Amino acid sequence: MSVVVPGTLGQFADLVNESIQDIFVKRADFPSQMEKYFNVTDTNSYYSKDSSVTGTTGAHRIGDNASVQYDAPLQGFDKTYTQVKFGNGLEISDHLWRYGIEFRKITGLVETLTDGMRDKIEEDAADMLNNSYSTSYTDADSGTVSTAGGDVAAYFTASHTREDGGTAWNNIVYDGTTYNMDFEYDALKAARKTAAAIVGPRGQKMDFEPDMLIAKYGSSVQDRYEELQGAFTRDRIPGGNENDGIAKVGLPKAIFLKHLDNDAYYFLTDSSKKGDTYGLQWKWSMRPKMLEPEIVYDTQLYKRQILAFYDRGANDMRSWLGSTGANA
Repeated sequence: MSVVVPGTLGQFADLVNESIQDIFVKRADFPSQMEKYFNVTDTNSYYSKDSSVTGTTGAHRIGDNASVQYDAPLQGFDKTYTQVKFGNGLEISDHLWRYGIEFRKITGLVETLTDGMRDKIEEDAADMLNNSYSTSYTDADSGTVSTAGGDVAAYFTASHTREDGGTAWNNIVYDGTTYNMDFEYDALKAARKTAAAIVGPRGQKMDFEPDMLIAKYGSSVQDRYEELQGAFTRDRIPGGNENDGIAKVGLPKAIFLKHLDNDAYYFLTDSSKKGDTYGLQWKWSMRPKMLEPEIVYDTQLYKRQILAFYDRGANDMRSWLGSTGANA
């Protein structure tokens, strides 16, 4: 159905039909999820750039009368966030407001602008994972959005550059033979193995323990997660009745998102690492704000707007693992 702007009384005959007793405004009804897996901060700058400095190497043995070995930190990778303006508006005629909207006391109509903004935010957040195996994508507004980290690689790859030039590190779920393992019991064990192999900028071991799963709501991953949960509750190996003593490899807590697109994709992160250094970042310079009503002088046209400024991205994804579930 096409939308005619501004809305006029002629488009809403039901609003002045007194035989109709109830008029309902259909609003979205879902909780916000973005802040559960993004590190959210505020900024006053149009451009925000984060960087890092590596630590020194590990300590060395010093022989009798020998000198200590000196080291210096290295420059880390940069990531720039550029604020983008987002918004939505409502425009209705004086007649529609006075004899339709106001007459029916449908104050929730304006609040649908808030729903639309929230849906946009959730969609933009999930799209960073939907496109996390690429370095950029085109969003619904035809804008180009970067999904490259500070090392200019995709968020999930087997060849992340290391700051000291050492061996590249991998954050795709891998058991030593197969990458992008489908979500099964063996993938949970492989995820721990993959996390243990991720090293810091100077090759140092990291305290990375994935404890949160993110996947599509209603997906095969969610179904299998709940099946595994049932098996673990009974101390059984999934798919059988035996108990080999390691069934308690454990399930991470889970978030299932309706804005994710791919049935087999899943992601694991260490929630304790959510902060300015690692993982997905959301930068607000203006959080969603409903502007004051405006009345056009000549026509008494009623206008409302909601606006926000933000950008999102990531510099260092050492606290995340991903899998397409392709077993390739």
